[in-house]
Amino acid sequence: MPQFQEIINSWCAKPYLLDWVAFTLFWTTVISYRLFLARMLRKNRERLFLGKLQAYRNAWIVAHSYCKNDILVIQTLRNTIMSASFLASTSVILIMGAFHLLGYLNTPQRSVAILGIFGSTDPVVEMWKIFLIILTLSYSFFNFTWYIREINYLGFILNLPKHQIDAIENRDSTEVVSNLFLMAGIRFSMGMRGYYFLIPLFMWLLHPLFMIIAIVVIVSILLKRDLASEGDRKSLSSGDN
Repeated sequence: MPQFQEIINSWCAKPYLLDWVAFTLFWTTVISYRLFLARMLRKNRERLFLGKLQAYRNAWIVAHSYCKNDILVIQTLRNTIMSASFLASTSVILIMGAFHLLGYLNTPQRSVAILGIFGSTDPVVEMWKIFLIILTLSYSFFNFTWYIREINYLGFILNLPKHQIDAIENRDSTEVVSNLFLMAGIRFSMGMRGYYFLIPLFMWLLHPLFMIIAIVVIVSILLKRDLASEGDRKSLSSGDN
């Protein structure tokens, strides 16, 4: 215990070391988690909760699209676009707020304004923290706007008779429409993950240790959420048969 306490004290005496550890852990976690999801989506889609959602999407396409129920299709897609538009607009507002914080870096009030009262108050370090927040919010904004773009395309496609879409694609269009819906869903999911990983960045403004704790908590929650349960996998397997 005394040796452990000495290590903690030495780290606290070197805030830049903790900042680097938190910064490295953040990017390692974000990149590794993104690669993990991409690999699972290619190799073991049935083990992801996203696989179950895609099964529901495919069933919805078959049940309500291709001129079967135009009003319901447009209203459903409109509702999803509204939620993505709200989140994209929120990203822009938060980006403007983060840029506003940059104006306090060289003022006596910066420790209170930026909440960096426990960690490093070096303006350069604080600037990088805010820059990462802006970068993450921009990533979310890009994904939400891309989702809106894909759903707009989907709205046009789903209001055409299936035989016309098959003629355009020169094959059965069911897989094409399903993949378009899947890609749109992935964009929305990535935008939401940008919001989730904002929490560690905001915690970094307080202290690097808070950021490290937040990363562990967020990743644990996302893993539990993204991996389908055993019952979900059985239902997907039975649905494929």
